[in-house]
Amino acid sequence: AVAAAASLPRWQERALPAASLRPSPASSLPGCGSAIAALAETAALMADARQSRANERKNEAMQALLASAGWQWAGAMALGYALLVWSRRAVSPALGVGGALAAWAAAAWLARVPWPLAAQREFEPGRIDAPLSGLPAPFVLWLAGAGVALLAWGLLRAPKDAGARRLPPQSMSSRVGYAGLVAATGIGWLLLLDLSSHGLPANRYLALYHQGHLWLGMLVLSVLLFLRQPLSRALAWLLSVGGEVADRTLRRVGALGAAGALLLLTVAALAAFGVGLANLRQLTSELGRIWLIVGAAWFFFLRAGPMTDRLARHGPLGASFVRYAWPLLFVVAVLVAAMLLTRDMGPLLIAAYASGAFLAATLAMWWHRRSGRQAVAFVLAVLLFAAWIVGTTLLLLHAGSIDDVTASRLESMAAPFASINDQLALVSWFRAAAPPEGFGIGTTPWCGFVSGGTCSGVPGQIHSDYTFTAIVGVFGATAAWAVALGTAVWLHRLIRHHGRVTRGEPQLLPVGGQLGNDGQALLSWLAIAWVVLTSCQLAVTVAGNLAVLPLTGVTFPFVSFGMTSLLVNMAFLGLCLNVDVPGPGSAHG
Repeated sequence: AVAAAASLPRWQERALPAASLRPSPASSLPGCGSAIAALAETAALMADARQSRANERKNEAMQALLASAGWQWAGAMALGYALLVWSRRAVSPALGVGGALAAWAAAAWLARVPWPLAAQREFEPGRIDAPLSGLPAPFVLWLAGAGVALLAWGLLRAPKDAGARRLPPQSMSSRVGYAGLVAATGIGWLLLLDLSSHGLPANRYLALYHQGHLWLGMLVLSVLLFLRQPLSRALAWLLSVGGEVADRTLRRVGALGAAGALLLLTVAALAAFGVGLANLRQLTSELGRIWLIVGAAWFFFLRAGPMTDRLARHGPLGASFVRYAWPLLFVVAVLVAAMLLTRDMGPLLIAAYASGAFLAATLAMWWHRRSGRQAVAFVLAVLLFAAWIVGTTLLLLHAGSIDDVTASRLESMAAPFASINDQLALVSWFRAAAPPEGFGIGTTPWCGFVSGGTCSGVPGQIHSDYTFTAIVGVFGATAAWAVALGTAVWLHRLIRHHGRVTRGEPQLLPVGGQLGNDGQALLSWLAIAWVVLTSCQLAVTVAGNLAVLPLTGVTFPFVSFGMTSLLVNMAFLGLCLNVDVPGPGSAHG
């Protein structure tokens, strides 16, 4: 499949440097009559020369990548699996993180992985020269040095008794947990290789950039596999300290003063967020996701235990529910305000649907605590969630025109062939033209069927917004639906067994002969909140491709191109691939 993706001989022609397409500035100098114009032409020539050299290096790297992409992806997945298995053994976090950093530094040097955080898409490979004798890049040396230092520190601090272990043992959360990641990243890898070889000229380096994104994502995943247990302890400590500070503040200034201080802090934080990150929508959308995931997990962690029964049973129905659910309502309100300030409407739509799921679960928990009727609580939650979905969708269709981008997408959804924005018309044509089994790797007409030097086929965002349509074009509609439904099932399987290892409430458990916080409880709520939000993102992505909902920068999880989204998803996946095994003195329902 990788070889088929590189079969088009026109790839090098489209990758010609920009300098070869410009007229020589020397012919314009005699008639310009101005030293300023001459300097401007000279500066443009020098910029084109630098860009030409950079493109030449990228072209060489792309050709090498197309020849070895299959082995590189297989090697990365194998290395990730080895580190995943090692993370479940009796190893200290310092040793694990150090080994992961050193291993991925070696992988970056061996595969010449470009540094994904380079400014302005600069090409900084992990090995400076193509031969294996080439020196490693500075970022590889820094990673390797940090890894070796952590390995040495972990060995020096290793306990004398090898059998002594303070952290509880770990096991897999699902048998298909890592396999699902391998399948999703493999499909995305094939799509991006094909798009780089056959798609728009502007996207010819997608696979090269994604090579660095995937490497960094696997590095983040591996590091968090070893840090998940220390991170759970740190989060439990922060919650304890935060709760104590909140109690003391409440006793000193009273409820009204505490509410005023919280409001002032929130307004100040939102103002700084809106001003500082107004033009970084890729970053603000992921920060909003993290805020909602962590906030929802914190809320359910605090409300899961029987200590909240009195809070749910006291007072009238309305007042009791507001008092019970106000922390979650605060989290949702802050997220909505932040997304409106940054005009990031795609993540806001996903957050709106996910908030309905969280509020429905809150209603079920509150009613169950208040009345003790589990069946009625479940029915109320289902009804609230259904009403929330319908209401949010109607609000979007009637009030979405307030935002210019959303209005353009709504117009395109209503009349795709008459709208100024023709992206939905193009992807609709592409899906209708695709055969049942897809066009196949290497033969997909990303640029349409019209011969010529231009590419007027699918939209330029086919690698991100319209990934579902790209899967339809390459593998067929049946395969695309199988990928979408399989991703949903895989996400559910990741959290299916978390209830067997933790109650999800704050409690002390015997760990290594001592009592310690149940660190798995908060991690399980984080995993559940992430799965709910990611499932909503998957549903909105598919619905946007089918013109059911407007789509504004929403990616297909783990398959689409995009570094920030991939890193965030990899980080949360690293927290829920493993689970703590309950000790003999603990009981979980």
